[in-house]
Amino acid sequence: MCRKGENIRKRKDGRWEARYIKWRDADGKIHYGSLYGKSYNEVKEKRRKKIAETPAYGLIVHKNGRLNSKAAFETVIIMWKQYIRHNIKDSTFSNYEAIIKNHLLPELGTIPIRKITDRQINQLIQKKKQQGLADGTIHIILSILRSILNYAVKEGAYTSELIHYPHINVSRQTVDIMKLSDYYRLEKFLTANMNNFHFGLLICMNTGIRVGELSGLRWEDIKVEQNKLQIRRTVSRIKNLDHLIDPKTGKIPQTILHVGSPKTEYSSREIPLPDKLLFYANQFRQKANTYILTGSEKCMEPRAIQRRYASLLKKCQIPPIKIHALRHQFSCRWVEHGFDTKSLSEILGHTSVKTTLDLYVHIQSDIKRKYMNEMMELQM
Repeated sequence: MCRKGENIRKRKDGRWEARYIKWRDADGKIHYGSLYGKSYNEVKEKRRKKIAETPAYGLIVHKNGRLNSKAAFETVIIMWKQYIRHNIKDSTFSNYEAIIKNHLLPELGTIPIRKITDRQINQLIQKKKQQGLADGTIHIILSILRSILNYAVKEGAYTSELIHYPHINVSRQTVDIMKLSDYYRLEKFLTANMNNFHFGLLICMNTGIRVGELSGLRWEDIKVEQNKLQIRRTVSRIKNLDHLIDPKTGKIPQTILHVGSPKTEYSSREIPLPDKLLFYANQFRQKANTYILTGSEKCMEPRAIQRRYASLLKKCQIPPIKIHALRHQFSCRWVEHGFDTKSLSEILGHTSVKTTLDLYVHIQSDIKRKYMNEMMELQM
């Protein structure tokens, strides 16, 4: 039987009809197309295939002309998403959609462009602060809002007043890292109980790679002869933007596991491997096309890595710390040993040394005290 909201019905002539979105006009009005069949299951399958074959399903806009300032903010969003859809990474687009759905549409969606004011934007910011959102998240919300309104201007829709976007000071968040004793205890456990997952964690601890990059590592990425590790992909779970069908279930899942290129241009990089890791790589090496963490052609997704890592810390009686902190830990150890930050920045895949120093260098208090004592000795 058909379900409410499916847009499938039985006609008076005995045929079944399934409706789908063909396009939206510049004012956001939906225009439907129809598919026909002899049974409910037949038209439902036709509709599913039609949606799966349309990458921008629900976002296509048939433009008979430019926007006007009476257009609602939600209408501009539809057009803006279509405009940027294939110019950015799927993971980035998925993040933008989440921001829009959770923060922008509820506050501004039905408001005409011409009626959006500085006051409304400031009220939006204050509300998000009261909800406890981090400054960094609010900064991203404003950046997306600015991009949407700039696009509206390009299409002929203007706000009644000039918008002054407030500057959000993104404060540096404190990241807890392990005590050195805990760090060495974890490393000792991993080397004494070597398996695929433990070897992957050793790589993470000694190179500072991101969790998504660790998830995407294959054995072919370790170039033993050249003593280096290549970062060529990252794994993340994102919204199923193109309505891809799961071949196992035949259904269209809401999210998919996405294997794509690294975060930025600088994130595609080569990292020199220390002899210790090369030793274990030679001892433990498997087929080139298999993922390091699983030893199979199927990767382990980041959330599973995080859960297994947390379980491992508990087993080693180490206080719970996020796996991303290993990236910070690697950076701290590097700087504490007096190594240059330019090399560290390249290993971490940052666009600049400033990013590395601002985000990933946290010198522990006992190390700072050591530095102070050494300074005093130099003066005597």
